[in-house]
Amino acid sequence: MTELENKGHGRAIAMTLIAVLCGGVAILWSWNTIAVDMFAHPAMEFRHAFAVELGLITAGLLLCLPRLFKRLGEG
Repeated sequence: MTELENKGHGRAIAMTLIAVLCGGVAILWSWNTIAVDMFAHPAMEFRHAFAVELGLITAGLLLCLPRLFKRLGEG
C-alpha cells in the first residue's frame, strides 16, 4: 500500500469517534432533560446512553445487511 491509499483513514476514524461521543452526550442530555424532569423516570448515566447508541447503530447496520448481500451476489 502506498501512502496515498492510507490517507484520510485516521481522520475518518477520529470523526467517527467524535460523532459517537457527541451522539452519546445528546442521548444522555435528552433523556435526562425530558424523562427525568417531566416524567420522573430515573436518570441515565453515560454508559447507558452509549449502549443505546451502539444498539441503534447495530440495528441500522443489520437493516442494511440484505442490501449488502444483494450487491455481493451481483458482483
